[in-house]
Amino acid sequence: MDLREVAGELYAGAPAEFVERRSAAAAGAARDLAKEIRAFRKPTASAAAINALVREHPDTVEDVLEIGDRMRAAFADRDRAAIRELTRDRQRLLQKATHGLGLSAAVEREVEETLQAAVVDAAAAAAVRSGMLLRALESTGVDQVDVSDAVALPVDVDAPPPSRPAKTKTRAKTGTDASRAEPEPSDRESASERRERQRRLRTAEKAVERARAETEGLDDELDTEVDRRSDLEAERDTLQRRLERTTEELAESRAAERDLRKRISAAHTALRAAERDLRAAQDENA
Repeated sequence: MDLREVAGELYAGAPAEFVERRSAAAAGAARDLAKEIRAFRKPTASAAAINALVREHPDTVEDVLEIGDRMRAAFADRDRAAIRELTRDRQRLLQKATHGLGLSAAVEREVEETLQAAVVDAAAAAAVRSGMLLRALESTGVDQVDVSDAVALPVDVDAPPPSRPAKTKTRAKTGTDASRAEPEPSDRESASERRERQRRLRTAEKAVERARAETEGLDDELDTEVDRRSDLEAERDTLQRRLERTTEELAESRAAERDLRKRISAAHTALRAAERDLRAAQDENA
C-alpha cells in the first residue's frame, strides 16, 4: 500500500479515531513510509465533515463543484445567460450540501465557506475533491486560495475540470425574415396599392430594427446589473458570516460580563464581612 492509499483510508474515518488509526498504519509500514504516515495531521471538524461528504454523498459534492467549473467557464466565455442561471443554482446547492449534517453552527458555517470557496476557486475545488482536507478554506474572490497546507498530500490544482458538452445557443426565429419575403402582387394590384404595401413593409422593417437595438441595449444593461448583483450577493454572504460570528462573540462577552459582575458582588460582600470582623477585633483589643 502506498502513501496516497494510506492517506485515503485515514481521512475516510472518523476524526476521533484518526490518531489511533494513524499509529496502527505507521506501525505496519516500512521505516520511510511510517515516518511520512506519522506526519499526517488530524483534520479539523469541518474538514472531516467535508471529507465524509465527498465519500458518502459524492453526487451532491460534485453538483456543487460542477457549478464552480461551469461558472468559471461561463465567465471566461462571457455567457451572461449561463452566469445568471448558475448564480441561482449555486446557493440552492450549497444549502442542500450542508443541510442535515448534525454539526454545530460554527462548524457548519466553515463547511459552507469551504464549499463556497470551492465554487469560485479551482484550487479549493481540487482540495475538496481530494477527500483529504485538513482545514476549512475561505476565498477572497481575488487571489487563488492557498491550499498548500490544507490537504494531506499535494493536489493537481491545474488539472482541467471534466469536459462537458458545450451548450448550443439557439435564437428563436421571428417573423422578420418572413416579413422580408415580398408577396407576389396579384394581377389586380394597382400601382398605388403596391406602393402602399412597400411603404408598410419598410415601416415594419424599421420598427423591427429599432426594437432589436433597444433589446440589445437592455441586454447589455441586464448583464451589467447581473454582475453587480453577483458582487453584492458575495459581499452580503461575507457580511452575514461576519455578523453571525460577531453575534456569537457578543453573546459570549455578555455572559462573561454577567459572571464577572456576580463575582465582584460576592467579593464586595466578602470584603464588608472581613471589615466588620476587623473592626470587632480592634474593639476587643482597645
